[in-house]
Amino acid sequence: MSERIGRLCDELRIKLHGMDRRLEALKANGAATFDQSQEVLESQLDRVEQRIYDNRVTVEAANVRVKTWLAEKKAGSAAGKDLWTERYKPHRLEVRADDAEEYAIAVFELAAAAADEAALAALQAILARNDADAAAVPETGTNSP
Repeated sequence: MSERIGRLCDELRIKLHGMDRRLEALKANGAATFDQSQEVLESQLDRVEQRIYDNRVTVEAANVRVKTWLAEKKAGSAAGKDLWTERYKPHRLEVRADDAEEYAIAVFELAAAAADEAALAALQAILARNDADAAAVPETGTNSP
């Protein structure tokens, strides 16, 4: 395996592990909703929102790289036989491999961002459910006629 592919695999593994930890924490938090205060959930929501905000430039750049790669791939397949025979020159193969690696990294960055968005949505849903449940419980100590 090339050094670049090795680094790519390591980067992807680190990002995947981080996503897995965040998803496991969210799952545990969802199960323990009644044990946690509103402030704790809102704090988690704030952290996820901040992470999404901090990664916005990376996500925008990843979107551009993915769109560019897809457009170039489509243009390459539309070019036909001339590009096919040119493809096997060593420098073209190297460029193609580099582009494919960059595409893989960009797609993985988008997947990580999507996981953060999913975590944000789940936390918002938990907080909304807590609000709805609290509103449905009659207040104690009020006199009803």
